[in-house]
Amino acid sequence: MKRIVTTLFFLLYATTLFAQGYRGRDFWVCFPENAVIEGNRALHLSLYITAEARTKGRIVNMMDRSRRSFSVETGASTEVDIDTEIEIGSSELAESKSLHITSDHDITLYAVSHRPASTDSYAAIPTNMLGTHYMAAGYAMLQNGPEAFTSQAAAVATEDNTLVSVHLTATTRDGIWKAHSKGQTTIISLNRGQSFQIQGADNDTDNDLTGTTFSSNKPVAFFTGHRCAQVPPNYSFCDMLLEMEPPERDWGREFILTKFEGKDFYVARVIADSDSTDVSIDGQHAATLARGSFYEIDTLHNDALVTTSKPALVAQYATSSNADSIRIGDPFMLLAIPNDRFIPAVTTASVTTGRFRHYLNIVLPTPALPSLRLDGVRIGATEISRWMKPVRENIAPGGAYTVLTFEAPEGRHLVQCAAPMAVYSYGFGILGSNYDSYGHACGMRLGK
Repeated sequence: MKRIVTTLFFLLYATTLFAQGYRGRDFWVCFPENAVIEGNRALHLSLYITAEARTKGRIVNMMDRSRRSFSVETGASTEVDIDTEIEIGSSELAESKSLHITSDHDITLYAVSHRPASTDSYAAIPTNMLGTHYMAAGYAMLQNGPEAFTSQAAAVATEDNTLVSVHLTATTRDGIWKAHSKGQTTIISLNRGQSFQIQGADNDTDNDLTGTTFSSNKPVAFFTGHRCAQVPPNYSFCDMLLEMEPPERDWGREFILTKFEGKDFYVARVIADSDSTDVSIDGQHAATLARGSFYEIDTLHNDALVTTSKPALVAQYATSSNADSIRIGDPFMLLAIPNDRFIPAVTTASVTTGRFRHYLNIVLPTPALPSLRLDGVRIGATEISRWMKPVRENIAPGGAYTVLTFEAPEGRHLVQCAAPMAVYSYGFGILGSNYDSYGHACGMRLGK
């Protein structure tokens, strides 16, 4: 029986080996607003570019059409600092605040927005894998004195004459146009390289944009999160939440959530794509959702299995430092990878430098454990026994999965396996940076 199961996994690997992940040669990215709080005005925006073959490329700033070149050596990574003027601070305004990145060989691209004690990151999705239907994943408002930090979402057009229809689940902030209310639909026209951000109202308690839909007539890049959220809402302190989201067509129905190293617990939201979506946690029915609504659970102390009767988006949140007994790091958000969207090879990069501890959480079929390699080195029995967090035997119907956590040295890492897997990269600041963190999924199979 074991041989049959192992063979099945290797056949699955063979069919997905060349499946499109997040590696590509053409990307559109932007930087939504990172909140200024407690004097942390020093903003640092950057791209981390990795390549498996010697690569050259260029970055075009659509604000002024300025161009800069970059190069990456085989099996290496490079960091490129980005002019902070490109950060989007507006709501409901079309602006040319985006970057277009192209290369002559495949690259993996990560973006990071950093202020002291407020950082998050995302893995960029190649242009040819973008879609036309998305849904915002935010979090609850934080009142910070006279100012409110709220959820936000942004889109970047990849072609001229792009029409984006936004159906709101909450009231938006006053911008150049009058704010729009919950239930309204607004349409914005964008040309190639133009961005459009919406933010929740800062004078309305009904301002969590989670579930707001973005639909377009041409593919757009989509980014979602929060200016500075406390997770859960009654625990300090706040941090930016940021992810680049896959299109609705790539959502899933089964997810393994992984506990973050050093944290007591974590929070998750399940966002429904369709009405009458049943949600189960570890096999127990938890909620039935309408399209655009979400179920939140803030008592997850271990790895968990989330299943839904219809496709859904699952956001996972690290908690605020005061929610933990040992008080490390503040919130970040990552999007869980559906079990049927795993891929067999992932390139990661630490997206901060300095006083951080960096981690990788890896989810893979248990029969494939002997084939797992990190930077070309097979992970032996000693390392497995030290880092393995086994998933309960009944967590994955039809097969057994293992969750591994590694503390990774700073820099670029290549993770390979003979079966498709999920890899999550995250980190927590230490010493003077102990209220900082970042986290993101490292890519998944996109398209069919």
